[in-house]
Amino acid sequence: MSPSSTSPNTPVASSGSQQSANIDYRWLTTLMAKWIEGLDKRYPPALRAEGIEGKVTLIALLHEDGSLSNVRIAKGSGNATLDQVALEDVRNGPPVKLDHPLERPQISVKLSISYDLRAAR
Repeated sequence: MSPSSTSPNTPVASSGSQQSANIDYRWLTTLMAKWIEGLDKRYPPALRAEGIEGKVTLIALLHEDGSLSNVRIAKGSGNATLDQVALEDVRNGPPVKLDHPLERPQISVKLSISYDLRAAR
């Protein structure tokens, strides 16, 4: 099953020149939220049965080709299984279809996935 509730996703400026630091990445925030919404997210049946909910915040590097690497937990849900599922879902997700060039080889992005029984399909 898939949770449909997500939180805003924010690009986080990584090291780069002053010029690239002034680029407006608001479009990327919206794009990443849509990408998370479209993921084939799993909600482990055992956790659903136990009523376990939570939000996992991940950080990853988004590359110019839309691939994600170095996906890691920034803030866990409090449940190791839920955290692991979020990591796997993002790592196994399709490349991000970028609307605009990144203007750099990669950028750090923050992704939040909420596992909410009321919103789960």
